[in-house]
Amino acid sequence: MKNFKLSRLLIPFSGAITGIAFGWLIASCILPLFTGCATLDPNADPFVVRTEQVQKQADATFDFLLGVDNADRGFWRTNAPAFHNFCEYLRTPIPVSPTHNSPRILAIERNVQDLKVQYKDNRSAGNSNLLYQISSELRLLVLQGNSWSNIVSTPNR
Repeated sequence: MKNFKLSRLLIPFSGAITGIAFGWLIASCILPLFTGCATLDPNADPFVVRTEQVQKQADATFDFLLGVDNADRGFWRTNAPAFHNFCEYLRTPIPVSPTHNSPRILAIERNVQDLKVQYKDNRSAGNSNLLYQISSELRLLVLQGNSWSNIVSTPNR
């Protein structure tokens, strides 16, 4: 491979545009160093904040994984059976009421949301323990899902 030089990127531009392009390049590299995280409400309960973060991660992770598996179930069933079995585990209907079944992942996410609301209304030890238990289960599924996400989204070379 030839030696790469930054000046080769800037050759097509005139002098004024080169300065602007260089300024944008520097700004895009330096600006992220001075930006911070979003501010939180000082009265926010860290337990609720962490639970909401896990919920957002779960939505993104499982939407991606189930979408990938749905795109070609036959391929994943034969070429990556463990991944397909994990997706089927998430899809498995479980009873959420005497007359209604729901996919496992939706039932878990609904339980987390219900327990979070219950915990916000009454911050008792029993409510916090239940919320911790169900959010930990969701967090473990997200971690396993992230591992599968890395595997199925890595292109073969």
